[in-house]
Amino acid sequence: MNMANELRKRRMGCLFANLKKDEKGAALIEAAFVLPTLLLMIIGTLEIGGVMLSNTLLEGAIADASRQGITGYTVDGMTREEYITQVLEDSTFGFIKLDNLVITNKVYDSFTEIATAEPYTDVDEDGSYTNGVDSFTDLNCNNHWDSDIGESGVGGPGAVVVYTAEYDADFLTGFFAQAIGDEDGRIRIEASTAVKNEPYGSPTADCSPQVKT
Repeated sequence: MNMANELRKRRMGCLFANLKKDEKGAALIEAAFVLPTLLLMIIGTLEIGGVMLSNTLLEGAIADASRQGITGYTVDGMTREEYITQVLEDSTFGFIKLDNLVITNKVYDSFTEIATAEPYTDVDEDGSYTNGVDSFTDLNCNNHWDSDIGESGVGGPGAVVVYTAEYDADFLTGFFAQAIGDEDGRIRIEASTAVKNEPYGSPTADCSPQVKT
């Protein structure tokens, strides 16, 4: 009995010794640990690169569009707004999905007016404008108070125009779309620039600001 137990111990010892010396499959086990992390890093680099490329293209496109806009140049069969939008789209070389792109332009009389609200008298002293109660100065003559006096359009000669492009970029993989994307699995990129139109013609007549309620 003791002899049998001794033989079993020796056999088990030899087996473990052989397993300890056998390195077959070690590389596969190591790869199984390293490969997921490596793939995640590669995909992450591609995702970040794609977003950065979209941002660079968007900034370049909005700059090209504004350079065309300040000249007042028009193309037969197109409005200035349509032509400027076409320039922006062409400058992205098809990389940006136009369905995910929103372009807005706001016109001001000067750079100091950008994103400023129309002044008002806080009659009810609640710290904010109350329609029908507080009086305000209608600077853009649209008959209502505006938190931003900028008007939509590309402006006339000498006008200041803020061009803004907002793009919802898609991710290559669902993992990053869920990890850092919005509810639609995208990330928003924005580019904007403010320029002053050249004096290419007769300036449009300004409206006369009036105090209204």
